[in-house]
Amino acid sequence: MYNTNDRYLLIQTASIGDVVLITPVIESIHKYNPKAEIFILINSRAAELFDNHPFISKVFIWNKKNRKYKHLWHLILKLRKYNFTAVINFQRYFSTGFLMWRMHSNKKITFRQSTMSCLFANETYEHLWNQKHEVDRNLILIQNLVNNEALIRCPQLYIPDNIKIDLPKNPYICISPYSLWNTKQMVIWRWVDLCESLINLGYNVAVLGGKEDINKNNLFFKEFQNNEHIYDFVGKLSLLETLYVIKHAFITYSNDSAITHLASSINALIVTIFCSTVPSFGFTPLSDKSFIIEPNIELLCRPCGKHGYSKCPKNLFICGNSFNIDQLLEPVKELESDVQ
Repeated sequence: MYNTNDRYLLIQTASIGDVVLITPVIESIHKYNPKAEIFILINSRAAELFDNHPFISKVFIWNKKNRKYKHLWHLILKLRKYNFTAVINFQRYFSTGFLMWRMHSNKKITFRQSTMSCLFANETYEHLWNQKHEVDRNLILIQNLVNNEALIRCPQLYIPDNIKIDLPKNPYICISPYSLWNTKQMVIWRWVDLCESLINLGYNVAVLGGKEDINKNNLFFKEFQNNEHIYDFVGKLSLLETLYVIKHAFITYSNDSAITHLASSINALIVTIFCSTVPSFGFTPLSDKSFIIEPNIELLCRPCGKHGYSKCPKNLFICGNSFNIDQLLEPVKELESDVQ
């Protein structure tokens, strides 16, 4: 039976998508023990996603860009003021493992593959790469904290009522053409073809991306100057505003990137395009209705790595070029036929 004084610390300071994929753990702990305090330690970029979150008691931010390790030590001092029922570290790096080790808690839980897990943790589990979805891998870490009936597999984020922006004219489709890793990104000319085809089908198109994508986006929009059917949101929206735009779209197209998981967190229709990575890695969409598109030819070199590269190792990038427009439009055509 749970304790009304339970307090948990969840550690995930990696990318936005990785942070979204620990939200089922938050939901599961809350379902099992609605009185529990849940603290999270994340990066500054993802912090906004938990503004007014109904189940999060406190958000701690690790700023890695400015005096990274000095800031880490200050975080340790802050967090050591608390006694935690359990500290759960979803990462496999020395720094977050060391932070977990310094916490006041009888339960310190992480993956066996984490650096020095035998020293930093007293409860470890296998990270089964290429066998399970990342959500399921994360949920393994709380299998001794909550019962099976409380486990929730779907990512979940909450859009505050005060989030309101001017949306594109309906019907519109979102696209997110960019990725941190270039080999996870379908070539830009194929995104241009997709946009043109969607416009011909009667849709407006909202282009999504962060500030880091602005330079790439300038190249993309050379093809669409003064086109009233294209709405440029790249670098202009917060993460919660991005969720708001996705929520009201007919469907969203994304690379294997954070947008896939953001869309899943509000159960939005999503198409995920895999280039150098593969669905079996465990980062597929989890919306009730979703689509996966892969290169239409078999490639011996795919996958070439777990996370992608800035450049194709073979200087060919066949996986990012091997999509035809009929293949890309198939999800829209299927949804249209369902409506009819």
